[in-house]
Amino acid sequence: MDVFASVREVLDELERYLTDHHDDLPDFITFAGSGEPTLHSEIDKIIHGIKGMTTVPVVLLTNGSLLHRKAVLNRVLAVDYLVPSLDAGCPETYSCINRPTAAIPYEKLIEGLIAARQAYHGHYLLEVLLVDGINTGEEELDKLKEWINRIKPDAVQINTVFRPPAESNIHAASEETIQYFARLVGEKAVPVAYYTHQGVRRHVQGKLLKAVILKTVGIRPCTIQEMTDSIGVSRSAMKNAVQALIVSGKVHEMNFDGVSHIAILAHPE
Repeated sequence: MDVFASVREVLDELERYLTDHHDDLPDFITFAGSGEPTLHSEIDKIIHGIKGMTTVPVVLLTNGSLLHRKAVLNRVLAVDYLVPSLDAGCPETYSCINRPTAAIPYEKLIEGLIAARQAYHGHYLLEVLLVDGINTGEEELDKLKEWINRIKPDAVQINTVFRPPAESNIHAASEETIQYFARLVGEKAVPVAYYTHQGVRRHVQGKLLKAVILKTVGIRPCTIQEMTDSIGVSRSAMKNAVQALIVSGKVHEMNFDGVSHIAILAHPE
């Protein structure tokens, strides 16, 4: 484990953002991103620092792989929402989907998820990612349901592959499969809608809009509709900005499961 970014650096940046947006605070402050948040050895200090400056709920998205370590679990107990993942009902599927290090076998993952439920008293949401043909068979879904019953989360978020994955043979689960699993899980099931239109709330345009688009698709490919809703601009403004970025060679269109996504070019001209 390491510090990666210092506690002071993270809190100073957040304080600047909250100060600039004090009249339009976010609904949540979420630990996520292109990495595993619990690897930060001082995440507890960041959590407590956030809680010292705002009442906005703090969310931790984690793959759950380190929750079996008591020291790691204790560091994150102050969050308002703990959201670990469970994508497999058995070790073989776990290895296929999550590709863990040998130091974190399936049994340790389950041990950590159960331990977290016992120690944590906030909102415990378990996220399940369904991948077509890998963990969508009836037997696999039954196994997942059994573990969910043992872990006892407050809710189960059922997700699938919406954005282009690293490998072309990976595909989203069907709506029928998602709804079947939701019925299997019961009243705790929350199938995730990928985006919700919030209306135009902010005015971002010109160079700033293009910069925001580049930053967004630099993290992962997105559809025009997703960016329209999340950034809060009109669809026509988004399409014009994206087209300008395509013409300038900074982004390109790519197809995933029949849906067009915008992705950044690795080496824009």
